[in-house]
Amino acid sequence: MPEDISEFTNAEQTSYVFYGKNGNIVTESVETSCAYIATLKEKESYYIKTLRGLLFDPQGIDAAKVNSIAAKFSKVKKETFDFYIDYLRTKEKNFYSWAERSNIDV
Repeated sequence: MPEDISEFTNAEQTSYVFYGKNGNIVTESVETSCAYIATLKEKESYYIKTLRGLLFDPQGIDAAKVNSIAAKFSKVKKETFDFYIDYLRTKEKNFYSWAERSNIDV
């Protein structure tokens, strides 16, 4: 009688919520989004696009590099993510600075 290995073969479904450059939820691909939340088994992980070691600033000088090969997503704390989303929504540089500082503060 074969063993039941279904618990090892069931792929867990990860759900994603992507945020665009204005802080609103988008249905576009990962390349055009600035941040996202990945949820797996009721656990959320937060990711922000980074460029050259800094958080990506869609209102800054590198705004055209949203699809750059050098841009990648980095896992961050919820506090950092919240500051960054607030920055995207309000365009207030204070939120970006707080997100950068909380990202450095490990």
